[in-house]
Amino acid sequence: MEKNEPDFFTIGVFAEKAGVTLRTLRYYDKIALMKPSSYSEAGHRLYSNQDFARLQQILTLKFIGFSLDDIKQIAQSDVTDKNFVKSLEIQKKIMKQRVQHTLMVIKAIDEAIEMENKADVSWDKFTNIINVINSDKKLLEQYENASNLRARMNIHERFSVNKYGWMKWYFEKLNLPNKSTILELGCGDASLWKKNKDNRPKELDITLSDFSKGMLNDAKVNLGKESENFKFQIIDAEDIPCGDCSFDIVIANHMLYHVENIGKALSEIYRVLKPGGCFYFSTVGENHMIEIRDIMIKFKSETMDIRSSDITSRFKLENGIEKLEKLFDNIEMKRYKDNLIVTEATPIIDYIFSMPGNVKQSFNKERLYELTKYLEERIATEGGIYITKDTGFFKGQRGL
Repeated sequence: MEKNEPDFFTIGVFAEKAGVTLRTLRYYDKIALMKPSSYSEAGHRLYSNQDFARLQQILTLKFIGFSLDDIKQIAQSDVTDKNFVKSLEIQKKIMKQRVQHTLMVIKAIDEAIEMENKADVSWDKFTNIINVINSDKKLLEQYENASNLRARMNIHERFSVNKYGWMKWYFEKLNLPNKSTILELGCGDASLWKKNKDNRPKELDITLSDFSKGMLNDAKVNLGKESENFKFQIIDAEDIPCGDCSFDIVIANHMLYHVENIGKALSEIYRVLKPGGCFYFSTVGENHMIEIRDIMIKFKSETMDIRSSDITSRFKLENGIEKLEKLFDNIEMKRYKDNLIVTEATPIIDYIFSMPGNVKQSFNKERLYELTKYLEERIATEGGIYITKDTGFFKGQRGL
């Protein structure tokens, strides 16, 4: 007897509701891109309401231009079926980027058409079209990065015990004086300024910078009309394209450990700071999220590189002073008191799979089930999984 629950559909009904062919669904099943949620006693495929969301993701990413192999990789990075809002937000972001890229290609083609109506043909216009087309090669990487960033932010936003919030606390400690010139390195999506827009002194000369052009675009979008009050510049922290003694304050919020040559970046920051100018560099401590690492070790496979996930060890609260005191004066450190009590398994799994290295590739369906069961049992027994947070910042000055 076949299942007749209202939340299950036969492949025929599901295909008709979704507007796809039976052949498509069978092929997606064959290549393990989208398996049915269940099977009837007779062995027929059955699909659930959640399968509509999975199919929508596949078709959207296919429309954007991803191959089925790429989509399969992306779907694996999402880990669970419970947080489709995250997936939709990222799909929207990538589609906006694709629209912007398409408009750039159209503009390049229009320029070539105008050129061809003239007597002299400039072949550089055609190479320009090719270069613009090739500028969009990293959509898959952008999708994964956006997904990973959202996973890491989500666990802190939802389960932090200290509800005051890191961004608000950190901003207050900056104590920005009026009419000061400020450089933020690695501004990301400008959340520091977005979340403190009502507390920001009005007469500030602020340059937001990032190594990624895409991140600067995100910052402008996130700030909205407020972006008019900021300057934006692509900057490599190891080679800051600004004059000596340009800034009163330099901010680096959880980014210095990403820099390949930290010593070179610190020398550049020293150079662009005015004498007596201050820096604020935030980072994490050795025990930050240590329980996550313990869980990863417990479920470690031969292919998992846990050391690569600990990139923060290059500049952390325990070793920051020794790196800073070679150049700067009056160095002090402040810690933000907080921890996590996580009451759902999904955010922990998402966080683990967002870590650098090959973490997600080392989990097959069986190991993912074991991890989920382990977390859910601990949450049921303990009322939530305690995770240590150890975050803070260094403040210092360039000497007079």
